[in-house]
Amino acid sequence: MRVSTYVLLAAEVPEKHFEGAELVKLSATYRDHIRELISAVRARAYVLPQTSADRTAALAGIGEAEARLRLGNGETDRVRGAVAVRLARSVKCLCGHYERLAPR
Repeated sequence: MRVSTYVLLAAEVPEKHFEGAELVKLSATYRDHIRELISAVRARAYVLPQTSADRTAALAGIGEAEARLRLGNGETDRVRGAVAVRLARSVKCLCGHYERLAPR
């Protein structure tokens, strides 16, 4: 999942490298990844004590990702690119929390 974000995040100005339909497709892919990751990260976070900093950070990341899921695709390529970048960052963030919360 994280690797799929590199394609978009490597582009300085995504709307110049991708067309509108491509940005919408990338956003849909990232939304699917986020939905999967939210449940996985939440399951790992709730195992930790309530006072755990890792739990707090993971739940904050989930909240941010849920807010980004509510973003529309946008009417212009510039907005579509900005939305896709935000979704990709949420995927990357949730992947980090998932790995950090892995049982040891």
